[in-house]
Amino acid sequence: MASASSLSCEVQLRCSICLNTFTEPVSTPCGHNYCKTCITGYWSNKDLIQCPLCKKDFHKRPQLQVNTGFRDMVEHYNNMRVRGEDETPAKPGEVTCDICLEPKLRAQKTCLVCLTSYCQLHLEPHQRVKNLKKHQLIEPVSNPEDRMCKKHDKMFEFFCRQDQKCVCFMCCKDDHVTHEAVPLEQEFRERKAQLDSVMSQVKVMENTKSGNIKEIKHFVRQSRKGSEKEIADITEVFTAPVVSLQSSQAELIQVIQEKQKAAEKEAEDRATLLKQEVAELREKRLEMKELLQTEDHLHFLQSCPVLPFPEHSVIGKVLSQSSDPIDLSDISQPSYVRKVKKAVAQMEKTLSNEMQMLVNQVRLSDGCEADEQSDTDEELMTGEFVTEEWTPPRDKLMMIQQNDAVDVTLDTYTGHPWLAVSEDGKQLRFREGLPSLTGSFGRRFQNKPFVFGKEGFSSGRFYYEVGVSGSKSFLLGVAKESINREIFLACPEAGVWAVGMSINHEGEAYLDISCRRYPRKRPQTIGVFVDYEKGEVSFYDVGARALIHSYTGCTFMESPSALKSLLYSMAGASVSSRPKLYPFFGFLTPGDDPDNMLEITPVAPTPQVPHKSEETKV
Repeated sequence: MASASSLSCEVQLRCSICLNTFTEPVSTPCGHNYCKTCITGYWSNKDLIQCPLCKKDFHKRPQLQVNTGFRDMVEHYNNMRVRGEDETPAKPGEVTCDICLEPKLRAQKTCLVCLTSYCQLHLEPHQRVKNLKKHQLIEPVSNPEDRMCKKHDKMFEFFCRQDQKCVCFMCCKDDHVTHEAVPLEQEFRERKAQLDSVMSQVKVMENTKSGNIKEIKHFVRQSRKGSEKEIADITEVFTAPVVSLQSSQAELIQVIQEKQKAAEKEAEDRATLLKQEVAELREKRLEMKELLQTEDHLHFLQSCPVLPFPEHSVIGKVLSQSSDPIDLSDISQPSYVRKVKKAVAQMEKTLSNEMQMLVNQVRLSDGCEADEQSDTDEELMTGEFVTEEWTPPRDKLMMIQQNDAVDVTLDTYTGHPWLAVSEDGKQLRFREGLPSLTGSFGRRFQNKPFVFGKEGFSSGRFYYEVGVSGSKSFLLGVAKESINREIFLACPEAGVWAVGMSINHEGEAYLDISCRRYPRKRPQTIGVFVDYEKGEVSFYDVGARALIHSYTGCTFMESPSALKSLLYSMAGASVSSRPKLYPFFGFLTPGDDPDNMLEITPVAPTPQVPHKSEETKV
C-alpha cells in the first residue's frame, strides 16, 4: 500500500489541467507549474491571459521556458515508479528470475544464448554491455533448455520440412543432411503467412455462415409472419361460413316464430268465434229451459220453434257440426327438426369430406402450390352432395387424381390421315388401308401422325392418363391451339410441352424430351397434369407413382397482335389472351405396325404398389 508521503509527492508532480504527470513542465510568472501544451491550449481558448490556479492576470502572454530541473525530477520519479512496478514478486504460474534469491522477482526477458530468465534489475547488463546486447532476448519462458538440441547441445536454428521438427546446425550436417532445412525465422514467416491466409478464409467462412444464420433467422421471422397472416386469413375465411350459418339459423328461427304467431292469431280468432256461438247457444238453451217449465199449451206452441231446426239457423248449424271433432291441422305448427337435422347432416358430411381433403392437400403439398382455384373447381365444390365414401390421398399424384381428373376424348377431325380413332374416341392406332379424307385439312396434322383432344382448357388444372403399354414409340403432351400443324416442333418455344418414349430392337426404352434422349424403364401408364395458372406441365409414371418430367415456368398466355384485335373488334367478337391448351397424342415411328396403340384410360385414384427402385425426375 502506498504511503501518504508518496501519494503527496505524486499529486505534486501532476499537472492541474490534465491531471497527469508533467510533460515538459513550464512555470508561469506567478510560480505555478503546468505542462507546456496544457497552458498554451488553455490560453488559446480564453480571452484573458491569467493563471488557472490563482487567477492572476497578465498583460500579455508570458514567454514560457521548460523547467529542466523540475523535468528531470519528474522523469526520475517516473523511472523509479516503473522500476518499482517491474520489481514485484512473481505470482504462481509466472516465470521467475533465475538470478534472484528468495523471494524471486518476475522475469522480464529470457536470453536464448544464456538460457536464463532475468528480472528488470538483472537484465541491466544485457542492455548496457556491448557483447551482451547481441544476445537474443524473448518474452520470458519457463524452460529455455527445451530450445536446445539434446544431441548436440546447440540452439535450434533450423526447421526440417521433411521431418517437421526443429533442428540445430549440427543436425543439418548429421541426420538431416539430405533434408530440406530452412531457418526458423523463414519457416516462422511462412507458417505465419499460411496461418494468416487460413484465418482469413476461416473468417470469410465465419462471415458467410453468420450471414446464412441471419438469412435463416430472417426467413424464420418472415415465415412466421406469413404463417400468422395465413392463419388469420384462414380464420377469417372460416368465420364467413360460420356467420352465414348463424344468419341462416336466425332467419330460420324467425320464419318459424312468424308462422307460430300467425297460427296463434288464427287460433285466437277461431276461439273468439266459438265463444260467440257458445253465448248464443247458452241464451237459446235458457229460453228453451224456461219454455219447458210452462204448462200453458197455447203459449208453449206459439213460442216453441219449428222442429227440426232449420239448417240456416245458428242452432241448426251447431247441431249439424256438434258430432264432428274440431280440425286444427290447418293451423297446427309442423315439426322442422327432422328436415334441419337431415340438411345439417348432409352439410356436415360434405364439409367434413372437403376439410379432410384440404388438410391432406396441405399436408402433401410441396410448398409451391398456388392458392388460386378455377371457377370449375368452385362449382364442383359447391355442387351436388357426394354420397360415395371418400378416400384420403396418400401421395401428391393421388391428390391430383382425386381433384383434377378430366375426361379426354380424341378429335378425329384433327388427326393425321394415317391415324384411326376408335368410335368412343379413346383409342388411337395406325389405319389399315387407305387414309381417311374426312375433316378439314386446315385442322389436320399434315406431316406428323398426331391428333388433338376434343376439349381445350384455358384455366384451372386438369389431369388425364394414357395407357402406353401397346406402343413402341409415342409422344404425349399439351399444345396451344395456334401451333403450326404442318411444321410441328415438340418444344416449349413452339407452344408444345411433351414427352416421348421410344423402344429399340433390344427392348431398351429411351425418354425423349426436347430432342434429348434419356434411358428409362418403360412405363405402362402415363399421367399428364397441367396447372394453367401456375404454368406447370408434369408427366407421371402412374404404376411407379413417380414424376417423369416437369415443365415449370411455362408461358401459356399470349398477347394478341394489333391487327387481330382490330379484326375481332370489327367483327364484334372478343379476343382472349388465354389460349386453350389441347391434349395431343401421336407416334414417333412410321405407320408400319397396326398394333402400335395408345389408349386413354379412366383415372382410378388407387395407388398401385410402387416398384422397388422408383424412377426419379430427369
